[in-house]
Amino acid sequence: MFRNPIGISILAFFSAFYTLTGYTAESENIEQKTITWVKNDAPPFYIAKGNCQNGFGDQIQTIIERNLPEYHHRTFLVPLSRLEHTWAEYSPLCFATMIYETPINDQYILSSPNAMYMPHGIITTNKFAENLPINADGTVSLEDLISEHKVSLGHIAGRTYSTKIDKLLTKYNDNVVLNTRSGSTETEGVLTMLSEGRFDILIEYEFVLNHYVDEGDYPNQLRFIPIKETRGDYILGAIGCTNSAEGKMAIKSINTILDHVLHSRGYRRAVADWLVPVGDEVHYWTAFDKVLEESLGKEYQPKSK
Repeated sequence: MFRNPIGISILAFFSAFYTLTGYTAESENIEQKTITWVKNDAPPFYIAKGNCQNGFGDQIQTIIERNLPEYHHRTFLVPLSRLEHTWAEYSPLCFATMIYETPINDQYILSSPNAMYMPHGIITTNKFAENLPINADGTVSLEDLISEHKVSLGHIAGRTYSTKIDKLLTKYNDNVVLNTRSGSTETEGVLTMLSEGRFDILIEYEFVLNHYVDEGDYPNQLRFIPIKETRGDYILGAIGCTNSAEGKMAIKSINTILDHVLHSRGYRRAVADWLVPVGDEVHYWTAFDKVLEESLGKEYQPKSK
């Protein structure tokens, strides 16, 4: 049988090349890019135990993963208080439920917006609420409250709110006594402490309290009061990833798929399950489409040093 010596030489060359470089189909799989995701035990964003239902953040992360098949995805459970010290440990590390605002440090960058939340309010006990100066529209002025009185505030370590609220808390920090909770079960922990009267108020989303009430916790003990200064505002959410070459690549990939994700049925079901106020669906979705579509393609950059 005739054999072409040139063909044999070429075959031998490439065989040796692949052997020396380790370039095989198997090594491609081994070297697949990885995104390390973090979650914290903070229902209804992430539901880590005791419930077969997935939280809002759980569902959003799953949808993002499904649309990024070029990445291998893995997830760790990390308290929010440790997130600040975890960004650099993995590259990239990503967290699906950040607030879309100027990053508080240069360790992470943000995607385009991926969610729209109704503004925070005050959660307090019925007893404490009796002494609050509640306005005719059902709101309470956070500035009036903390500028004129000493107020103890339950706070999850590492948590920020929105620019308006953060500025007020900083401005009147001498009057705000922080009771900080860290570690596992952060959200449940601060709600329990509040119900026991260990501090006066908690700044939180209404749907967080609704989740625990629906689960049978804190019945008729706690109430939500909208904050006057943020009434009518919306808070945008985003995905945060490590501020590194790998993190920037991950954010670029995430931004590429966000338009498709935000209009997918799975995403809209997740939003409807958790974020849309009952009876206010039309108003929410109208604002959602306007606000998010105006913001697609925009991302906050870290502060310069």
